[in-house]
Amino acid sequence: MKRIRIIHIIAVQIVSIFLHSDCTRIWRKNSSSIEEAQKQNITVENTTRTFLIHTPINESRIAKRPLVIILHGRLGNGRIIMQDSGFNSIADRENFIAVYPEGLQRSWADGRGATPSDRENVDDVRFIETLIDHLVEKFSASRENVFIVGHSNGGFMTQRILIEMPKRFRAGASVASQISEYVLKNFRPDSPVSVAFLNGTEDPIVPYYGGYVRDGGEILSVDESVSRWLEWNSCKNSAALKIKDETDDDTRLEMRSYGDCAENTEVRQYRIVGAGHNWPGTNRKIPFVNMGKPTRELNTAEEIWSFFKTKLKTE
Repeated sequence: MKRIRIIHIIAVQIVSIFLHSDCTRIWRKNSSSIEEAQKQNITVENTTRTFLIHTPINESRIAKRPLVIILHGRLGNGRIIMQDSGFNSIADRENFIAVYPEGLQRSWADGRGATPSDRENVDDVRFIETLIDHLVEKFSASRENVFIVGHSNGGFMTQRILIEMPKRFRAGASVASQISEYVLKNFRPDSPVSVAFLNGTEDPIVPYYGGYVRDGGEILSVDESVSRWLEWNSCKNSAALKIKDETDDDTRLEMRSYGDCAENTEVRQYRIVGAGHNWPGTNRKIPFVNMGKPTRELNTAEEIWSFFKTKLKTE
């Protein structure tokens, strides 16, 4: 058992080094919109927290602009999710601020008890709340139009944040992640908020049908997670279904949209049949990690922004 533990620790370190070096290579090569992102920090509960921020090019800070917060996965960082997600170019086109907070020790305290941040009782909900206030004050972000999206560990964190403080957001989306049993047992949203789930049915890391994640606690299935939000948002109608199968990659997209919910909220479910754990539309390979099959059936950032855009509030 001790030997297995040592091997696991070594593998984690190798993956961490790989991600960092790969990210550095991409950072140098990529477009100006990525190179111009600023790394900044704020202090939260006597701890320095970092984030990358991309503001739309050639735009004044006078107008209040929507804010999209993007959370990286376990062992990731702001630069990696910035590269993989592709939100910066959309931010330039659509005039919103894209922000990439960074978890301590490359992790988020999403409540499952498994990450370094969880084990050290880091208050990441407080971090994101403080960050929003900072961006509203210093970068002319719109307090009325804040959105959040996360992948894997970042997606579980997104669910915790939406459930603990739904009034701070217009909408949120979780990719390759769902609601954890811990969050379900300990919190309930006190107001409705629009939410989307994007999951591969063959995800080898975060099981689509729920259960236990290796080193990651117990989670609900995607369908159960969607059902909880349908209940919390008081949605009344059945789903409108759209199917997309346009690429020869052995995956298929099924998108279900539930409307007629309280306060004009909406719940969406993107079920990607055959797909794995990657950010949909990318194929990042990590040593020793089976990510499952990638999909090219959707541009995830474009799809998520299209969803968020319908929830914008006029100030």
